Amino acid sequence: MVKNVICRQKYLQKMLTLVVIVLVTAVTGCLTRLTDYYEFKDFEILVLGTNISDMIMDPTQPYLYLADYENNALLRIDVSEKMTVDRKLILGSHPIALDITRDQRYLIVAFNGESKLKKINLETFVPLDDTISVSLAGVNDFVCASGNRIFVSGYTETNAVSIDLTTKQERFEIIRSGELLVNNDGSKIFLATNNIVQKYDLSSGYAIQGIRSAPFGFNAAVNHFILGPEGDHIFLCIAEVRDQTSVGDVFEYNTEDLTLKGKYEIKSAGMGVAVSKDGKRVFCAPFKKNEAGVFIVEFDSETKLEQEYYLTAGNIKARGMVIDKNDRYLYVIVNTPLDDDSFEPYNNNSFDLQRIGIN
Repeated sequence: MVKNVICRQKYLQKMLTLVVIVLVTAVTGCLTRLTDYYEFKDFEILVLGTNISDMIMDPTQPYLYLADYENNALLRIDVSEKMTVDRKLILGSHPIALDITRDQRYLIVAFNGESKLKKINLETFVPLDDTISVSLAGVNDFVCASGNRIFVSGYTETNAVSIDLTTKQERFEIIRSGELLVNNDGSKIFLATNNIVQKYDLSSGYAIQGIRSAPFGFNAAVNHFILGPEGDHIFLCIAEVRDQTSVGDVFEYNTEDLTLKGKYEIKSAGMGVAVSKDGKRVFCAPFKKNEAGVFIVEFDSETKLEQEYYLTAGNIKARGMVIDKNDRYLYVIVNTPLDDDSFEPYNNNSFDLQRIGIN
């Protein structure tokens, strides 16, 4: 009788141990699958803690350039291996926009706090001594076009101006102020304002007004405006000025006639957009997060259907996303919320750089 009781006790102990092992294995497997789904292995952050106003990839070198608005600086990020701040230049008051000249020799920096532009040698990362003056009170955006000419848009002025980088001579243009974009050969400029997209022809040496898109139908703020890799499509992230959630799509236009080619539905305003080299993959960053966080959504450019999701470390800043030239990574400027409750000044403008591996 005693032996039977002891045997039953040992049997129950073994069964209990087996149940515990099964439960632990099941929970571990669920956590592993959850980790794989959210792709934490591709989570890489370079802590910057500052307000980044623009970003651009170097066309030939493994560098990413960031305009540090708060610290009046230009940052060069080495992205060849682990992301590091390779160099830093203090240039002027509130750098706001970046672009690279058509010959890929110089990086141009425009400022919101000063009426000037600076020219940086990309090979040496040394600023040229000569400063380019501009008559605008402060720059909103600019682009490098053909013929060594740049077109500059201001915040308060109605029209843009252009400047010859060789002679530094400025002239008034019929182009309205807004977000600017130039096509691949520098012969066309596209303008996104608060209500339309407009095209201008530069082939004669002067801007000639061309076709325009259908009106947006509301007062829009432009968050991001890029050209597709083939040069035949443009992508536009806009928001209603008073409500970032009322516009739920990223828009794609044909560059030839500015007709709408399609929309990418992301449930809130787009903050950033990037396109793969072959034009088949479109990455859209929404303003609004869902219950699990903020995700960049990858779409098929033909079907306009969702393909993949990439978790970010926080809300993405306007103009805050680029794709590398090999389609391996997305680089995004994110507002990581870890220090939002601190007493640091300007902590609501504390942005970091995140690198996300693309599947």
